[in-house]
Amino acid sequence: MVVVADRHTVEDLVNFRYVPDVVAPSDQTSTNTFAAVTGSVLDTYFKLSVAYTIKNVHGANSIDVRVVGANVSDFSDAVVVNGPTTLAAAAITSYTVSIAPYRYYRVEEKATVNDTQGTARVRGIAKG
Repeated sequence: MVVVADRHTVEDLVNFRYVPDVVAPSDQTSTNTFAAVTGSVLDTYFKLSVAYTIKNVHGANSIDVRVVGANVSDFSDAVVVNGPTTLAAAAITSYTVSIAPYRYYRVEEKATVNDTQGTARVRGIAKG
């Protein structure tokens, strides 16, 4: 039995490569331990670069944020690629990589001081 791989048109390949993937999840309140920001995952399949901006939109409390990369979609092999970085209220940080070595990326956050939660606003893009 011969198995033929899925066939893609040139247009399919161009769209995979050149149409950016963008994430703009809802603002998420921190917890006392690092937790993934829901909706922040970027898949770099056919992409070269990743960029995140992360803002603490809380009025008073600080948060710690980090970016993790993985080659497995469930992040079971995740490694920290940036951070943790402490963001005071209304502060912004960013992460960029021009040749993404991992397939998947996401942002994680936690309260800097337990039980004084902040709120992260994440925006991300993966592009070729």
